[in-house]
Amino acid sequence: MASVRLDGLKDLQKALAATADQMADATAKGIYDMVNEIAKESSRLVPVDTGALRASRTVDVRRTLSGLGVEAEIAYGGAAAPYAVIQHERLDLWHPPKPPGKTVVGGRSGTGPIEPGQGRGPKYLEHPFTQHMDAMPENLMKRIRAHVRFDRRSR
Repeated sequence: MASVRLDGLKDLQKALAATADQMADATAKGIYDMVNEIAKESSRLVPVDTGALRASRTVDVRRTLSGLGVEAEIAYGGAAAPYAVIQHERLDLWHPPKPPGKTVVGGRSGTGPIEPGQGRGPKYLEHPFTQHMDAMPENLMKRIRAHVRFDRRSR
C-alpha cells in the first residue's frame, strides 16, 4: 500500500483541494458519459419525418458556479423544432411519419400511435432516462472511478 507524506497543514489543505477538484472533474466526466449514452438512445427513439427534431438535440454538462457540482441537460426543440414537447408528450399522435396522405418522407404513411420505447414515437427522451434510473447510482460510480486519477507522493 502506498503512503502519502504530508508536511504540515498547508500540505494537507493542498492535497484535499486537489482531491476535491479531481473528484469534481471525474464526476463531470462520468455524468457526461452517462448523459451522452442516454442521448444516443433517445436519438434512436425520436420521431423522424423531416429530421429537424432529431437534429435539434443538444447535450450540455457543466460545472456549477461553486465548481464542485455538476448540471446536465439533454434537450430537443428550440427554433428548429418548437413542437418537440408536443411530440414527446402526446401519446395519441401518429409517429412517424404521419397519418395517411400527410407524409413528407418517402410517401410512407404512419401506422398510428405507438407505445413509448417501442420505436420512434412519444417519450423518446423520458423512456431511455427511466430505463437507466434503477442502475444509475452504481453506473455513475463506475464511470466516476474510471476517470479518477490520483498522483501521490509515496515514501
